[in-house]
Amino acid sequence: MSQPTLKRNRQGVDYGEEPDVQNLHAAIGREKRDRRVTIKPFPLWVLVAFGIAFFFAGFWLAHYGAQFTATSVDSGNPPPSQSALPAVQTGAASASVVQSTVPNANASVVVHVVMKNMKFDPATVEVKSGDTVEWTNEDITPHTATSTKFDSASIDPDKSWRHTFTEAGDFPYTCTFHPDMKGAVIVK
Repeated sequence: MSQPTLKRNRQGVDYGEEPDVQNLHAAIGREKRDRRVTIKPFPLWVLVAFGIAFFFAGFWLAHYGAQFTATSVDSGNPPPSQSALPAVQTGAASASVVQSTVPNANASVVVHVVMKNMKFDPATVEVKSGDTVEWTNEDITPHTATSTKFDSASIDPDKSWRHTFTEAGDFPYTCTFHPDMKGAVIVK
């Protein structure tokens, strides 16, 4: 009996396969290995570059971006004034309607300042003595309106605070949380 010959580079028994068959098996094995699908991940520097770009784009839009409010959209077509509206009623009733639409020059007024995109809008308001300024926070973070003559404390998002000005003067104010936010109230 003859024993099968063992080859050192192969495991198992050599059954006398021809070299051509062995080469064919090796070629088929290489071909199968080459058909693998490989997905290469993004290089780290690409991910970092896109992350930095998105960060600065968001930062820029938060500080300097366009304000998409109804007032900025409708600024090209202002609403008609009360005096431009046609009078429908006649007689004594129309006289009372006209009198009610004329504002009283001595009546106090509420002026609105909006806190949005990390700034006061408008930054400067001019009011008369006795008028009230209302600050409304439309931002995602709390703000303050702080001056030497008034302090709103923290105004949470979607909340408001009012102050009535009784003396004339210039009142610059800032947000204590964000010192870059500056505004002024001018009282005449």
